[in-house]
Amino acid sequence: MTRKERSEAFLQAHNIKINPNLPEMGGTAVKPPEVLLRRALTALLAAQVAIDAANDRFPAASALFFRGILQRFGLEQDLTPDETKLFALADPTAERVSQQDAVQITWRIEMCMPLFWACGLIDGELQYPDTVADCSELIGKINGCADFDALMQLVSVRSEDEILDQADLTYRMDWACVDALIKNEPVGGGLSHDVVAERHKGFNWMISAYGAENWDSVMANT
Repeated sequence: MTRKERSEAFLQAHNIKINPNLPEMGGTAVKPPEVLLRRALTALLAAQVAIDAANDRFPAASALFFRGILQRFGLEQDLTPDETKLFALADPTAERVSQQDAVQITWRIEMCMPLFWACGLIDGELQYPDTVADCSELIGKINGCADFDALMQLVSVRSEDEILDQADLTYRMDWACVDALIKNEPVGGGLSHDVVAERHKGFNWMISAYGAENWDSVMANT
């Protein structure tokens, strides 16, 4: 059975619409595990600041606290422009981040879940995308590490085939969500379009699909 056939069988079993014309995901290389982990952890920390900024919940204190964790893992140079603006909030006189921008960055928690999963820091299969991710176990693993090298010791990278299988499935799920949105119909399988779209972006960045390299502007092409 091909990757495409496996994905379509899963979709059919979950009552999710199939587009048989979508190409099979493949022919791309997965970024190295250290690159994945640095990006995922930086994005996760930035999203924590974004949550507080979106809710106007002491964003300066939040940025200062999570910047300390950023420094502990040696990730200061990994910040994207969007993330830099969030951590700049540690200075109370810094330009505020709009609530809309902050909310959008909070969703990147879902975008970095495939990266953590590919590194083996999420056990088993990725959580079915009908609700937001439960990060409690992941955060516990991160908090238990003194530095980035210690966290890397926990990495057990998944095979390229396994990663591409999930990338292919997520791509097809996103198509079903977009199709339902366009037709103003309920999406099958109880999928959360927001969760699926962010995961799709994460996989696209991971495998450089459609030239995805800039984390702040990755697209979920369907």
